Amino acid sequence: MPGPVFCRGDRLDLRAVEQTDVDRRFLGYVRNDPDFRRALGFDSPWPRGRTDAFLESTLADESNCNCFVCPRDHHREAGEGADGESTPPPGAERALPPGGESALPPAVREAQANADHPVAGAVNLFDVDRVSGTLSYWLFDAYRGRGYASEAVSLLVDVAFADLGLHRIEAEVFAENDDSRRLLERLGFVHEGTMRECRITNGDYGDVDRYAVLEDAWRRERCSDADRRFDAAPDGDRDEVGAGGRSGRG
Repeated sequence: MPGPVFCRGDRLDLRAVEQTDVDRRFLGYVRNDPDFRRALGFDSPWPRGRTDAFLESTLADESNCNCFVCPRDHHREAGEGADGESTPPPGAERALPPGGESALPPAVREAQANADHPVAGAVNLFDVDRVSGTLSYWLFDAYRGRGYASEAVSLLVDVAFADLGLHRIEAEVFAENDDSRRLLERLGFVHEGTMRECRITNGDYGDVDRYAVLEDAWRRERCSDADRRFDAAPDGDRDEVGAGGRSGRG
């Protein structure tokens, strides 16, 4: 199940992905479910052994940062006490998204019931070197539309620049993924080009758009965003994103 808190935001925690059965279930689902895997670019089956090998190699690789997105704000909606404790009280509601268990696929619902913390999705940074890293992210359908993707991506990019000392963060988005493109552009990522017909999905060739943000531009954008939040109350974050990043990750 999700590991210790790696980074804490206003409404969610980024928790380390672990080599546990619950974490394998989450990752196995997104790699094998027909709709989800196509959005992420996974074209072949991911049996448990393959998922285990991915976890073993990736989690030991210091050039990767893999985190589950674990919301805290809906615990209160499910009856959490006023003390704001991030670990909800015992009971199945602690692992459910807004809308209840019917909003989750059965396989995800079962994994959530065995998790100490609700998992809304994942955000990852990989291929990290002295200069840059590549971002990927995804959310379960039931958790979209609440701004979780924006917050999770922002938290990890902050870590990349402030703690890892990187200069540049990159991301690749399938051309048809308008939500993911809007998310990146809203956060200050710049479109740097399109790789034409570089992948195959359902027998058709598709394009991949490349985005990046530099450290100084990110800091300016974050300062401007803070000023906007101070000057006027936000009208709600209209994310959300199904998947971003490139095949074989996340």
